[in-house]
Amino acid sequence: MRSLSGYHKFSGLPVLRNFVRHWQKSLLSGLVGLLTVFLLAAYMGNMESARAQLAALPAALPVTGKISNLNGSLDAGLKIPEKTVQGIAEAKELKGQVFTVLLRAGLGVFTLEEWEGNLNFFVVGANDLAGVPGLKKEEICFWGDADEGILRTAEDVCIVDAWTMEQNGLSPGDEILLTFFYYRFGNDTGSGNTVFIEPLCSTYSRIVGVMDIEEYTGTVGCPNLIVPFDSARRMFHGQDIPFTADSVSFTVADPFRLNACKEELHTLGLLPVMKNAEYRFDGNAVTLRDDTFIRAAENLRESLAILQGILPFVLCMIVCAGYLCSYLLMQSRRPEYATMRSLGMSWRHCFLLLLAESAVTETAACATGSLLALAILKTQPAVLLLAGGLFLGAFLAGTAGALWSFRRLSVMAVLGRGD
Repeated sequence: MRSLSGYHKFSGLPVLRNFVRHWQKSLLSGLVGLLTVFLLAAYMGNMESARAQLAALPAALPVTGKISNLNGSLDAGLKIPEKTVQGIAEAKELKGQVFTVLLRAGLGVFTLEEWEGNLNFFVVGANDLAGVPGLKKEEICFWGDADEGILRTAEDVCIVDAWTMEQNGLSPGDEILLTFFYYRFGNDTGSGNTVFIEPLCSTYSRIVGVMDIEEYTGTVGCPNLIVPFDSARRMFHGQDIPFTADSVSFTVADPFRLNACKEELHTLGLLPVMKNAEYRFDGNAVTLRDDTFIRAAENLRESLAILQGILPFVLCMIVCAGYLCSYLLMQSRRPEYATMRSLGMSWRHCFLLLLAESAVTETAACATGSLLALAILKTQPAVLLLAGGLFLGAFLAGTAGALWSFRRLSVMAVLGRGD
């Protein structure tokens, strides 16, 4: 009698021999696995794409905000208290804060009575070039080693528009004496919407840049000078004049924490916009441009939730597919199974041998399906590995369930029927 040691000792040889002997069944099972892996990779690729889009949404659709008056009609030319400015600057939920203050100025020293004919320059104090709407970085020629970072200092410097330079015979690097005036809101009783212009101070300022704005988009006059925001604020402090900003804008640091951001803004005393409120210059409300982000985030979260919710059912279907495919294909191999058992092979060895055959087939199908998904769908390798692992686990679980049914098979009954 031929030795059966090759069967009693579980190895790869019987697996490969049976794989070749039943190549038609192996090919059919492999095609089912290949198609399943390809579809699962596409499914999980969509899920990963939705997750990646959600993570990238803050960069693609940043949520910005501005301080406005209570009815939302103004977001520049406002009276924003220094306490609010400082609170916005230190807010943990915000980034990219841009502050501006509007001033008027003229060359030399002159009194309030002499302002007419001398107060020729519109001045913007800003901590960032974004504080001047329409001004592009390439429209400024800086002098020496200065750059746009100079606006984040408190130095007595200025950027002057090219026409003003030409009309007054100025050159980059010149130190000029300027007399500044500021805008005071309200009437003498402290209420109302009247705007007064008052003397601020006279100081020397060095020209560190020349600008040529082609498309100014602001709502007030195009500035002739830009000075650092903190430099302008220091002028107010030096004269014991209450400081107020003209405009404040910012970006939400993490749009997924919008509620925390709104709570922080509320603690600063800022209110939501009320369309029916009285028209005033007080900057005490905040406008957040978050509608587009919220809609996009909700859509992506809904899509991701649906895909994640369906995944368990998809895996159950793969388990069922593995069970049915293996059960139907193994029916014709019952005599082979009964023969192995009758020749002394244990149930455990038979089970592992047949499961290993299926594992070899489905692993090859998994690799082929993954390569197709990589080439056609451009699915990320990490997603393919996860999809392949889930497929093999689910499909082989179904296969194991189908093979387990052979445990109740009567060997003598199968051999006796000769099927």
